[in-house]
Amino acid sequence: MCLIAGSGFAQSRVEITASYWPVHTNGIIQASGTPIDLRSDLGVEQNVATFAGKLDLRLGRRQWIRVEGVPFRLTGQQDLSRTITYRGRVFSFADRVASDASLDYLYTGYQFDVVSTPRGRFGLEAGGAYLNATGAIASQVTNLTASKSQKVGLPLAGASFRAVPIHGLVDVEIGGELKGMAVGRYGSFFQTGASVGVGRGHVFVEGGYRLIKADIHDAAGANTVAPTFRGPVISLYFRL
Repeated sequence: MCLIAGSGFAQSRVEITASYWPVHTNGIIQASGTPIDLRSDLGVEQNVATFAGKLDLRLGRRQWIRVEGVPFRLTGQQDLSRTITYRGRVFSFADRVASDASLDYLYTGYQFDVVSTPRGRFGLEAGGAYLNATGAIASQVTNLTASKSQKVGLPLAGASFRAVPIHGLVDVEIGGELKGMAVGRYGSFFQTGASVGVGRGHVFVEGGYRLIKADIHDAAGANTVAPTFRGPVISLYFRL
């Protein structure tokens, strides 16, 4: 999440944030079968190094265009403790399965700053998210495999703030965001985060925490992708 110095709120035109996010994952997937737990059934690895990026373009004193994305990659191996069905394929409790999944998240939105001062801003935003999810499960005993892909676009709305409580030789900044949307029988998407940054001029280092929770399914509920990604975030922020 990008944070900006008190003297730069009205000056910067481009803001770039590059983040390192060691992700912890839990949730379920389902594809024409039983709900499958990502941790207990598939043993999805935790604390996975993930990189996120964000670009903010200022259109005027109060208007912004935001583009951000995260490529999530999940792998795991587990001895099954129960029988599961995925894409019509049955994997028994005596099996050992390997899983490989990806979820690419891309968001583009427009933000208008309701409050904009040299020491802080508060804005409302609206945009759209694109999710591209792919999951595969393979038996290491029978060589049985099954895979499923799902793509979906979602409208999102939310708010964010930036504040500079300390401005001097070194600036200290805080920020937060919240956005999401419920899409009726097709599920919901929720994203939030907060951070504290220290720096001066064009470069800041920040630390924070981020959470993304998705629950995407078809109208019948037979196919579901419902992961939660969370964890601390370390970022570099550049203001141009």
